[in-house]
Amino acid sequence: MRPRPQSATALAAALVVGAVAALAGSAVAAGRRPQVVVDVGHTLAVKGEPGGGGISLGLSLLWRLEDHFRVGMMTSVDGLGERRDRLIGPGGVDLGPVAGIHRAAQGTAARLEAHLPGGHRLEPHLAATWGFVRVKDDVRGVLVQRDDAAGFGLGAGLLRPFNKHHAAGIALRAQQLSRAGAGAGGYLNAGLEWRWSMGAGD
Repeated sequence: MRPRPQSATALAAALVVGAVAALAGSAVAAGRRPQVVVDVGHTLAVKGEPGGGGISLGLSLLWRLEDHFRVGMMTSVDGLGERRDRLIGPGGVDLGPVAGIHRAAQGTAARLEAHLPGGHRLEPHLAATWGFVRVKDDVRGVLVQRDDAAGFGLGAGLLRPFNKHHAAGIALRAQQLSRAGAGAGGYLNAGLEWRWSMGAGD
């Protein structure tokens, strides 16, 4: 019997996340402390309905593998849009707009970064993520549908370190879901990034 598509994508994502967790575990065993990454932004260019985008939040823990590479885990919540319906009263009277379906994607993924040489105290970096995404539809907080998919992301950013432990910058990430049945084929995410290195051995 074939596994359900949701189970297959979740299993594939879990295997990749597990492999990266093992790499991060080796960094922890070596005494390296993680870098905390907080992302705040907005989604745009959402494929599928309702579209329109929304607020995006992300939190990552990254460990340094070598001078230019970091690996770790990321969790995120991305708003994918809200449909506006019309409230129709008795006799077909239009009572005005009302909130319809709201869609959001919640994900947990492995994250791999490559940091490139920069100038003028600016540090460019490339990022790739792979993991598990759950897409939820709700109407005014009441869940009406959910679906699971594997999610793959590619991104780029530009950081400016302020001191040994803190840096801030901008980042752009393209997210693609493995299943169109999840309701959203993919989207872009643009936002601000803040990083805190917990120790010199990060």
